[in-house]
Amino acid sequence: MSKKVSPIPRGYRTATPCLTVINVDSAVAFYQAAFGAELLTRHTATDELAAVHATIKIGNSIIALNQEAPEQGILSPLTMNVSAGQIHLYLDDVDASWNRAVEAGAVVRTPLFDAYWGDRTGILVDGNGHLWSLASKIENLSQEEISNRAKFGVATVEEFVADSEIPAAVYAIEVPAFEETATA
Repeated sequence: MSKKVSPIPRGYRTATPCLTVINVDSAVAFYQAAFGAELLTRHTATDELAAVHATIKIGNSIIALNQEAPEQGILSPLTMNVSAGQIHLYLDDVDASWNRAVEAGAVVRTPLFDAYWGDRTGILVDGNGHLWSLASKIENLSQEEISNRAKFGVATVEEFVADSEIPAAVYAIEVPAFEETATA
């Protein structure tokens, strides 16, 4: 008699983000350098050395990476010049993680700031155009405290963006692509 197969693989949660990237191997290398990602799986097409799919683990979360397939309409945000979502990471030390990601090549979209909802947070863009929101909880607040602060906080965030060198259209993606890497 065969063992019962779990419908959700060990280590996975019900929802697993899957990011489309230009080069899987380069993206894995970036996520390892920037976020301490652990490579779990790497798959190649039958006659190719470059990866077409990989899974990585950042903290306790698994993220899948797929190679672009333009012929199937599967494109990275960088190729489409738009990003429709972001990955949010809660980290023990957001400042250290932020610096490591920037050193690895991430581009700052929204600099780190202490937010009215009790997080220290900011947003980075990776070489494939994916947005990464990094944060550490710095205050435990009730919903009422957050609501009261929001009245002041929203204006502060708007002023922050207006006063920064980041244009209101920060939301246009202009980031350097990852260098192509060959794998042996």
